[in-house]
Amino acid sequence: MTTSADEHQLMVEKAQKCIDTHSKQAIAVSFIPLVSVPIVYGVCAKMIVQLDRIFGIPTAKGWDSEILHNVFAGVIAAPALAIPVLGAGVASAYIKSIGESYAKAVVAVVNNSTLEELSDSEIVSHRVKEELQKIHTKQREKRIERMNDRKIRAEV
Repeated sequence: MTTSADEHQLMVEKAQKCIDTHSKQAIAVSFIPLVSVPIVYGVCAKMIVQLDRIFGIPTAKGWDSEILHNVFAGVIAAPALAIPVLGAGVASAYIKSIGESYAKAVVAVVNNSTLEELSDSEIVSHRVKEELQKIHTKQREKRIERMNDRKIRAEV
Protein backbone atom coordinates (compact mmCIF):
# COMPACT_ATOMS: atom_id res chain seq x y z
CA MET A 1 0.00 0.00 0.00
CA THR A 2 1.42 3.34 -0.89
CA THR A 3 0.79 6.29 1.35
CA SER A 4 2.31 9.71 1.11
CA ALA A 5 4.92 10.71 3.64
CA ASP A 6 2.42 13.13 5.19
CA GLU A 7 -0.28 10.44 5.51
CA HIS A 8 2.25 8.04 7.01
CA GLN A 9 3.43 10.65 9.52
CA LEU A 10 -0.16 11.50 10.48
CA MET A 11 -0.95 7.82 11.13
CA VAL A 12 2.18 7.43 13.25
CA GLU A 13 1.30 10.56 15.26
CA LYS A 14 -2.27 9.35 15.80
CA ALA A 15 -0.93 5.95 16.88
CA GLN A 16 1.44 7.54 19.39
CA LYS A 17 -1.38 9.67 20.79
CA CYS A 18 -3.55 6.54 21.10
CA ILE A 19 -0.74 4.70 22.91
CA ASP A 20 -0.14 7.63 25.27
CA THR A 21 -3.86 7.93 26.05
CA HIS A 22 -4.19 4.24 26.88
CA SER A 23 -0.97 4.32 28.89
CA LYS A 24 -2.47 7.09 31.06
CA GLN A 25 -5.69 5.08 31.43
CA ALA A 26 -3.64 2.13 32.66
CA ILE A 27 -2.03 4.32 35.31
CA ALA A 28 -5.44 5.47 36.52
CA VAL A 29 -6.86 1.96 36.96
CA SER A 30 -3.68 0.36 38.30
CA PHE A 31 -4.20 1.85 41.75
CA ILE A 32 -6.89 -0.76 42.40
CA PRO A 33 -4.89 -3.86 43.45
CA LEU A 34 -5.74 -7.21 41.81
CA VAL A 35 -8.80 -5.79 40.05
CA SER A 36 -6.47 -3.74 37.85
CA VAL A 37 -4.92 -6.75 36.09
CA PRO A 38 -7.92 -7.63 33.88
CA ILE A 39 -8.74 -3.95 33.42
CA VAL A 40 -5.21 -3.19 32.17
CA TYR A 41 -5.47 -6.10 29.72
CA GLY A 42 -8.82 -4.69 28.58
CA VAL A 43 -7.27 -1.25 28.05
CA CYS A 44 -4.55 -2.92 26.01
CA ALA A 45 -7.05 -4.83 23.87
CA LYS A 46 -9.02 -1.64 23.26
CA MET A 47 -5.80 0.12 22.22
CA ILE A 48 -4.97 -2.61 19.71
CA VAL A 49 -8.41 -2.29 18.12
CA GLN A 50 -8.00 1.48 17.89
CA LEU A 51 -4.53 1.14 16.36
CA ASP A 52 -6.01 -1.15 13.70
CA ARG A 53 -8.53 1.57 12.88
CA ILE A 54 -5.86 4.28 12.74
CA PHE A 55 -3.86 2.27 10.23
CA GLY A 56 -7.01 1.22 8.38
CA ILE A 57 -6.43 -2.50 8.59
CA PRO A 58 -8.94 -5.26 9.19
CA THR A 59 -7.97 -8.07 11.52
CA ALA A 60 -9.64 -11.35 12.28
CA LYS A 61 -12.24 -11.51 15.04
CA GLY A 62 -10.64 -12.00 18.44
CA TRP A 63 -7.32 -10.68 17.15
CA ASP A 64 -6.78 -8.38 20.13
CA SER A 65 -7.07 -11.31 22.54
CA GLU A 66 -4.75 -13.46 20.43
CA ILE A 67 -2.11 -10.73 20.48
CA LEU A 68 -2.32 -10.37 24.24
CA HIS A 69 -2.21 -14.09 24.92
CA ASN A 70 0.11 -15.50 22.27
CA VAL A 71 2.60 -12.84 21.31
CA PHE A 72 3.22 -10.87 24.50
CA ALA A 73 4.04 -12.52 27.80
CA GLY A 74 1.76 -10.30 29.87
CA VAL A 75 1.78 -12.73 32.76
CA ILE A 76 5.23 -11.40 33.65
CA ALA A 77 3.77 -7.98 34.47
CA ALA A 78 0.71 -9.28 36.34
CA PRO A 79 2.29 -9.71 39.82
CA ALA A 80 3.70 -6.17 39.77
CA LEU A 81 0.29 -4.79 38.74
CA ALA A 82 -1.07 -6.01 42.07
CA ILE A 83 1.13 -3.55 43.98
CA PRO A 84 -0.68 -0.17 43.88
CA VAL A 85 2.20 2.32 43.53
CA LEU A 86 4.52 0.04 41.57
CA GLY A 87 1.60 -1.15 39.47
CA ALA A 88 1.02 2.30 37.97
CA GLY A 89 4.47 2.45 36.40
CA VAL A 90 4.36 -1.17 35.32
CA ALA A 91 0.91 -0.81 33.77
CA SER A 92 1.92 2.31 31.87
CA ALA A 93 5.16 0.78 30.62
CA TYR A 94 3.35 -2.45 29.68
CA ILE A 95 0.72 -0.64 27.61
CA LYS A 96 3.31 1.62 26.01
CA SER A 97 5.58 -1.30 25.12
CA ILE A 98 2.80 -3.35 23.58
CA GLY A 99 1.37 -0.36 21.73
CA GLU A 100 4.70 0.71 20.27
CA SER A 101 5.62 -2.82 19.22
CA TYR A 102 2.19 -3.38 17.70
CA ALA A 103 2.27 -0.06 15.82
CA LYS A 104 5.75 -0.85 14.49
CA ALA A 105 4.55 -4.24 13.25
CA VAL A 106 1.44 -2.78 11.62
CA VAL A 107 3.47 -0.07 9.87
CA ALA A 108 5.74 -2.77 8.43
CA VAL A 109 2.74 -4.77 7.19
CA VAL A 110 1.00 -1.72 5.71
CA ASN A 111 4.18 -0.61 3.95
CA ASN A 112 4.80 -4.05 2.45
CA SER A 113 1.28 -5.02 1.40
CA THR A 114 -0.97 -4.24 -1.53
CA LEU A 115 -4.44 -2.77 -1.08
CA GLU A 116 -5.91 -6.14 -1.97
CA GLU A 117 -3.83 -7.90 0.67
CA LEU A 118 -4.73 -5.28 3.27
CA SER A 119 -8.42 -5.91 2.71
CA ASP A 120 -8.04 -9.56 3.75
CA SER A 121 -8.19 -9.81 7.55
CA GLU A 122 -6.62 -13.28 7.58
CA ILE A 123 -3.57 -12.13 5.61
CA VAL A 124 -3.20 -8.99 7.69
CA SER A 125 -3.53 -10.86 10.99
CA HIS A 126 -0.98 -13.46 9.91
CA ARG A 127 1.52 -10.84 8.74
CA VAL A 128 1.14 -8.69 11.84
CA LYS A 129 1.70 -11.75 14.00
CA GLU A 130 4.87 -12.60 12.06
CA GLU A 131 6.16 -9.03 12.44
CA LEU A 132 5.39 -9.08 16.16
CA GLN A 133 7.27 -12.33 16.55
CA LYS A 134 10.29 -10.77 14.80
CA ILE A 135 10.12 -7.75 17.11
CA HIS A 136 9.69 -9.97 20.17
CA THR A 137 12.69 -12.10 19.15
CA LYS A 138 14.87 -9.00 18.66
CA GLN A 139 13.83 -7.64 22.05
CA ARG A 140 14.62 -10.96 23.72
CA GLU A 141 18.05 -11.09 22.02
CA LYS A 142 18.81 -7.55 23.22
CA ARG A 143 17.81 -8.47 26.80
CA ILE A 144 20.07 -11.52 26.70
CA GLU A 145 22.92 -9.45 25.30
CA ARG A 146 22.50 -6.85 28.08
CA MET A 147 22.44 -9.60 30.70
CA ASN A 148 25.61 -11.13 29.27
CA ASP A 149 27.31 -7.71 29.22
CA ARG A 150 26.40 -7.17 32.88
CA LYS A 151 27.66 -10.62 33.77
CA ILE A 152 30.98 -9.96 32.04
CA ARG A 153 31.36 -6.58 33.78
CA ALA A 154 30.55 -8.19 37.14
CA GLU A 155 33.29 -10.79 36.59
CA VAL A 156 35.89 -8.12 35.85
